[in-house]
Amino acid sequence: ANIFFTEIMLPLIMAIIMLVSYMFMHSITNVGEAAENKGQVNSILIRALIISIAPVVVNFAITIAFFFVSFSLGPCCAMCLPQFGKVIAGIVHTIAVVIYIGVFLLLWILEDWKLTPTIMGLICQVFVERAIFAILQHLLLSREFGEDETNVAWWTGRWYGKGMGGWAFTLTMREWMCKVIECSVFTADVLTGHIILFFLSVFTLIPWIDKWHSAMLFWLRPSRQIRPPIYSLKQRKQRRRSAIVYGILFIIVFVIFLGIIIAPQVLKPNIKLPDTIIKYLNGRF
Repeated sequence: ANIFFTEIMLPLIMAIIMLVSYMFMHSITNVGEAAENKGQVNSILIRALIISIAPVVVNFAITIAFFFVSFSLGPCCAMCLPQFGKVIAGIVHTIAVVIYIGVFLLLWILEDWKLTPTIMGLICQVFVERAIFAILQHLLLSREFGEDETNVAWWTGRWYGKGMGGWAFTLTMREWMCKVIECSVFTADVLTGHIILFFLSVFTLIPWIDKWHSAMLFWLRPSRQIRPPIYSLKQRKQRRRSAIVYGILFIIVFVIFLGIIIAPQVLKPNIKLPDTIIKYLNGRF
């Protein structure tokens, strides 16, 4: 009973609370929008549910599509491309991240570039998906077979020789559901990790912050701190090259992140979606 309440009912209750909060935020503006739409009231509940469920549905389609790609091409491509499974996994996870960014921009357009309701809609989306995944994990997912065999088989397409026997079909369905949840959780980790990285990168501009950081972590005075290792000339060149490449990559990603957040607030672009799409997203069928 405790597991059912904490793992299933609690995420469901939190999702309902966030949906009610999001609907309450729009309760005042919805009156003015109804006058503009000839008396048709926007259904904020349907908008929130569509925004929350759409990425999950797209992930279902993408994962099953790439499953057939790996199943048909994996056994033959593995001979000339040993990292075939990692490439397929990287492509799928990258597409999942792009999808969630696109859904965020779509929500922002629907909110007329207003940041506060957009953030509230994003929080609502997180809690609704958390409730959906909690139900899927605890009511539909069975125990994992073996030690990561199904995960490797999914990306590489090599289901033979894994000792699955007659359970191969059901394990495929189970792994499909796991991959959908994995794509969403991976996206959340990527976005959350980058936001934390961008925030902490500001502190690296403070002089001697590394010494203060070591002093706070290990309670060591600057004169007693651990000395950095001595690298060879080749290692120093390699580290310098890695620092330049990843530094440029960090700056590019940081500029893109700031562009997504700041540019709509400054420019207020006049992007109009088709009326049919807006009606369906707002629940005016």
